[in-house]
Amino acid sequence: MIQAVDTEFTGEIHPAAALFPLAACRMAGVAPTFTVHDGDAVAYVLSANVARRNLSKGQRAMATVLGHRFSLNENGQQALARSADVSAGYVGMAEVVTKYADELAPAVMAGTLSLNDAYEEARVRKGVQRVREEREKHAERDLAALRAGAPDLAELVAEERMPLTAALTAWREREQEQQEWVERKTTNFAQALMMLYGVMLDAPERVAEEWSPNETQRRINKTVADLWTVEGVRAVARSLDRVADAFEARGGFD
Repeated sequence: MIQAVDTEFTGEIHPAAALFPLAACRMAGVAPTFTVHDGDAVAYVLSANVARRNLSKGQRAMATVLGHRFSLNENGQQALARSADVSAGYVGMAEVVTKYADELAPAVMAGTLSLNDAYEEARVRKGVQRVREEREKHAERDLAALRAGAPDLAELVAEERMPLTAALTAWREREQEQQEWVERKTTNFAQALMMLYGVMLDAPERVAEEWSPNETQRRINKTVADLWTVEGVRAVARSLDRVADAFEARGGFD
């Protein structure tokens, strides 16, 4: 059995060497001997075991990727591929497996699961994780917008008293109602301006005949409905008279 340490003999198997369990000594009933290696333990273990064992390309790639977890040296895919005597594609597949389906790595090392099959499973999990991350990103963005536009609904979401989707729907409905209210106010104001225009043309009979609102308009808004009374029109006239005085005091409209 290869014993590799960086500084001193500890009697423990180096984690990189543990990737290659040996049962030969136990089966033969022979006490193993150890060799202390003073140097790059990971590089030595991999070169001694990956090259000498009858491993598939997938196993060699996986062993190299797993082994370099314990290395202090930074190695790119090309360097790892050269050390394992495989293509960079195999190393890339092994890296995806160790990142998204790490529990499958031992089976690849044992030869009970091919690297390709493990990679396909890891690739599926990677896709699922990306979708989940995108949803979380959008949820954070939507929640931030909700806090700005409807803090009361955002508080309900934070307290888990309302789902985010329901809060967003309620906010959109609220915004729609507000927009409709503004449109109604704008329409009523336009009608009021037309009436005032008729007054300016000195045609009060025409105003009374053409711009008197119906009952539906009266129910739209109580404030506006009050305008469509004799006293309401007189109140507008008095207000406009004060506005005219104010403009006259400041020298007109310029």
